[in-house]
Parts: sequence; C-alpha cells; structure tokens
Amino acid sequence: MAHITDSRSDTESGEIEPSVTEETRAAANAAADLLRAMASPHRMMILCLLMEGRKTVTEICQAIGARQSLISQHLTRLRLDGLVKAERRGHYAYYSLTDTIAKDLVSTLHAHFCSGEKADNASR
Repeated sequence: MAHITDSRSDTESGEIEPSVTEETRAAANAAADLLRAMASPHRMMILCLLMEGRKTVTEICQAIGARQSLISQHLTRLRLDGLVKAERRGHYAYYSLTDTIAKDLVSTLHAHFCSGEKADNASR
C-alpha cells in the first residue's frame, strides 16, 4: 500500500488539496473490501479450519457446529470474494484457501487466535 502523509497544501483558492493518490485510495478500498469479506466469526472459523487443509462442507459443519445452509452461505461469499476455491471430486466439493494476500492474513490470524495456547492468551 502506498504511503499516506498528513501534509496538505493549500491552493490559491483556499481549498485543501488531498495528498493521498488515487492509487492509495484504490489500495485502501481493496484492503477494506478484503477485511469486510473476512469480517464474520463464522467466516473466520471457516478460514482458520481451511488453514489446516481442504475440507468438505460436512467437515466444516461438524467442526464449527453450524447448519449446512449457514456454512454454505458463508462459503459462497468467501468463494465469490476470491478467498476460497471449491474442487469437485465425485459427490463432494472440497474447499481450500486460494493463494492470495488473504491467505497470508489468515495465517497470521490463525497463529494468534486459532492455535491452542496462543488462542487462550489472545482472549485475555
């Protein structure tokens, strides 16, 4: 993401010119879209589970303890946002994380919140 500065220059008309470039605005919007796509406890649990490897909807439902319809809705959102991919094998669809910046973010979040002792410390 491009550097954002606090300095602003005044024009002759007294208006303040923004110092943030369009590229920075676009990058900030993309980052916000990514965070919105992840901003659900159910979606975060799904993403953390998928850090361990590909899973079926049934496996995700059992691990989270949620209805299949709810998990399917969240998986659809994650797939449409490009965070997960589905691979059909026979009667089953296996979901896994896509290789995007989201995977890096989920990896960091997984290390801090989804793995054993660290998760206990994060909640304190």
